[in-house]
Amino acid sequence: MSVGGRLAGRLGVQIAATTPPPRLAQTVAEVERLGYAQAWLAEDYFELGGIASVGAALAATSRIPVGLGVASVRVRHPAVMAMELATLAGLYPGRFMAGLGHGVPHWTGQMGLRPASFLRSLREGASAVRRLLDGEELTGAGEYHAFDQVRLLHPPAERLPLYFGVHGPRSLALSGELADGTLLGWFSSPDYVRWARERIVEGRARAGRTDEHAVVVLLVCSIDDADPAAARAELRGWASHLLAALAGRPETMVTEAGRRLDEAVRTRAADDELLPDELIGQFMAAGSAADCGAYVEHLLDVGADRVVLVPNPAGQRSYEGMVEQIRRGAALLD
Repeated sequence: MSVGGRLAGRLGVQIAATTPPPRLAQTVAEVERLGYAQAWLAEDYFELGGIASVGAALAATSRIPVGLGVASVRVRHPAVMAMELATLAGLYPGRFMAGLGHGVPHWTGQMGLRPASFLRSLREGASAVRRLLDGEELTGAGEYHAFDQVRLLHPPAERLPLYFGVHGPRSLALSGELADGTLLGWFSSPDYVRWARERIVEGRARAGRTDEHAVVVLLVCSIDDADPAAARAELRGWASHLLAALAGRPETMVTEAGRRLDEAVRTRAADDELLPDELIGQFMAAGSAADCGAYVEHLLDVGADRVVLVPNPAGQRSYEGMVEQIRRGAALLD
């Protein structure tokens, strides 16, 4: 099975933040050569720096857009964030997508940057970034940041799309209100994608927005045409480590399949059987390229505008293993 015709311009790859910096340029160049539509790089603290790695990725490519997915609004002052984003947009017009979010609470907490309200922090920080990118001058103080006649010298000549990487209902509605797109994280099941899109639409309606809003879904994948069973076994081996972090989160708790997964993760003992394929398969894709292609098709059918393969979640694979998965995923574009 190939979904290449439908996926033209709609399938991307996330390059892991565990990628060694000297190999970043060659990796993203390979992503472009293979025909993927986009490359995304996360700012996972304290691994690859998002702004620097996106800049390197843009310099190593000539056609595909590159996304920052995502940087926490708490880590940089909005004026500094807007300056950095505007510089990349000016250097690579039309090829840069900027992602903002709350940041993983544990990581921001390690830096003493956990806000009293994640939602208010995101609204204040992202609104300021948007206004500065649009050429406004800011003066005044909010709950988290102050400005005194701050204006960018080099705002983007064209509107720079801002994506929010968020999960919960109020944050998704805020993304619909303020952002140009939403990046839905690993383990976004088709049921969750449908639910999340409804929350985004609610926020857009309240704000009176009628422009386009792209929903981009990150999909953890394990592809092996020669041995699909081995790909599924690999995914089972990761499942308890990766999925335990989802306990109680919106991706799991708002759908029936997610609640079943949450219960399975919370109640199984360390020496229990691995989580069943049927349950894991609600949230990740494994098997042949045809199997993974069918999952991608399902995500597109329920409301995803683009799907981004995650070939190395949390550094579970070696660098070489990640590159091999990127090459195997390109079969979906044939």
